[in-house]
Amino acid sequence: MSSDYQKGIMMDFNNATNNYLIQNPLTPQLVAVFTIIACLAVLGNGLVITVMLLRRRVFSSFTNRLILHQSAIDCVTGVVFFVWRVVLQIIQKPVFFEGNIIYAQLICRFITVDYFVWCMNVTSTYNLVIISLERFMATCHPVKHRNTWTSVKLKFAMGTAWAIGFMYGSHFAFLFEVNEGHCQPTELETSLKVFEISATITIEYLVPTTILIYTYSRIFMKLTKKSANPVHGARNTTNKAKKNVLVTTMLIGIMFVLCWTPIEVVYLYQQLSGDWSTPLYDIFTSLVACNMLVNPVIYCFKYEKFRSELRKLVLKRCRRNQVEDENTISMSAASSRMNTNLMQNGQSS
Repeated sequence: MSSDYQKGIMMDFNNATNNYLIQNPLTPQLVAVFTIIACLAVLGNGLVITVMLLRRRVFSSFTNRLILHQSAIDCVTGVVFFVWRVVLQIIQKPVFFEGNIIYAQLICRFITVDYFVWCMNVTSTYNLVIISLERFMATCHPVKHRNTWTSVKLKFAMGTAWAIGFMYGSHFAFLFEVNEGHCQPTELETSLKVFEISATITIEYLVPTTILIYTYSRIFMKLTKKSANPVHGARNTTNKAKKNVLVTTMLIGIMFVLCWTPIEVVYLYQQLSGDWSTPLYDIFTSLVACNMLVNPVIYCFKYEKFRSELRKLVLKRCRRNQVEDENTISMSAASSRMNTNLMQNGQSS
C-alpha cells in the first residue's frame, strides 16, 4: 500500500526544548503477531529453498525455478518485514531534529513508510504473475512456449519482478515528509491524489488480479476441453504431474486474492472517508503479511513432487542417524567383548 499502511505509524517530534524524533511503539499483541508471521515465513520458505536446492535436478523446470524464486523473495520479505515492522518499531531511536533535518527526512520517507516492505510485497506479487503467465504459455501455447522460453528470458522475467517492485516503491519517497514536527502525507492536489490512489490500487491489486484470473481461467478451460476429448485420455494420464503443478500455482494465486482484497477495500474506504482508525486495519495488514507464509503450506499439502522429495530427504536423514546409532552400538559391543577377552586371558595366565 502507499498511504494506508503507513499513516498508522507516525513519527512524533517532541515539541519541547530538544525536539527529538520518536516512533510510536506497537502494542504487544501486534509485536507477537508480526513476529510469528515473520518467523513462519522465513522457516517455511527456507524449507522450500533447501529441498529444491538439494534436489536441483528434480526441480529444474521453468515453473519450479520460478517457485524457488518465489520462496526466496518471500523469505527475504519475511526478514525485511520483521526488521521494519517489529525491530525498528521497538527500538525507538531519537533523532535531533534541528541538527539532522536530512536524516529525519530519510527516516520519514523510507523507514516510517515501510518502503522496503512494500517493495518486496509487490516484487512477490509480480513473480506470482510471471508464474501464471508461464503456466498459461505452457498449457495453452505449448509449441510457442518451447520455442520462446529460455534460461535467459527466465532470468529476465525474474529481474522484471524486482524492477517493478522497487520502481513502485520509489514513489513512497514523495508521499511523506517531515512537516511541523510530524511525518505527514505530502499535500497533493486533488488530481494528483486521485492519480496516486488509482495507480496504487491498479499496480498493487487490479493488474495482478486481472492477469491471474485471465490466465488460470484460460488454462482451466483448456484442460476441461482436453479432458472431454477421449483422444487425449492417455495424454491426460501422463500429464498428471503437470496438472498437479497447475493446481498448486492456482491455489497460490487464489490465496493472493484472498489476502490482498480486504486491505485494498479498507485502503479505498480510508481514502474516501478520511477515517484512519478503523479496527480492521491491523487485522487486514496482518493478513497481507500472511501471504508470505501460505505458499510453503500449499506445497506441503498439494504439490506431490515437493512432498515426495521432502519425504525422501527426511527418510534419508533418519536412516543415516539410525546407521550411525547402530555403528556406535556395535563399536561399544566390540569394545566390551575385547575388554572381556583381555580380562579372561589375564586370569588364565
